Amino acid sequence: MKATKLIIAAAILALSSCTGQQGQQQENNEQQQVEADGTPRVAPLPASVKVDALTDCEVPAAFTTDDFDWMGGNLTMTVYSEDLYDAVQVNELKEGDIVVYEGKEIEVKTIARDGRFVEINGGMGEENGASLAAGEGGTYHGASFDDHSTYTELGKAQLPLAEDFVIEDCGVEPLDPVTTIKTGQKQYFEKLEDYRQHFSALDTKVTVENGVITKITRRWIP
Repeated sequence: MKATKLIIAAAILALSSCTGQQGQQQENNEQQQVEADGTPRVAPLPASVKVDALTDCEVPAAFTTDDFDWMGGNLTMTVYSEDLYDAVQVNELKEGDIVVYEGKEIEVKTIARDGRFVEINGGMGEENGASLAAGEGGTYHGASFDDHSTYTELGKAQLPLAEDFVIEDCGVEPLDPVTTIKTGQKQYFEKLEDYRQHFSALDTKVTVENGVITKITRRWIP
């Protein structure tokens, strides 16, 4: 009986080891495909947060006022990651390389460097074009119109709202003062015009502390 248990345990251990090796081997194969092809591929850096483990962070998010559960005290939002690129890789880009931009692989046919911008195939707005802009911390960000960043959707998350969570909301016009709401948040949202009840990753960031939403900030965009 003891020998049988040892055999079963050994088989389970071997199966677990095999599964882990297969996962590692698959990851290695994907890396080898890129290397074997010989074509450099520049993609956004991995997201700094996991959508199912938001504890202490500030994330771009999208939601509407209907996504608030005021009775339950939570918000369901779609979380995004800003598309950041390693500056060294961007600076080494050349014709024939591949750039992943807004989820698409783009072959670099032309590249122009103008100040802090790198324009690929004529830049954004052109067919198979892309624009990257130098940022902080040794990175570039995917650039859209008016130098807004591009974002990648990570998924949905539902988080509790702090009882004293704060709203910092921009006005309709660029020079309008920021409105800070510390009480009556539900009533504030309900009084917004319909189009202002939609928040996008382009203009909205949600601050999370210890897994609880403590602040929602919306900045003005053109």
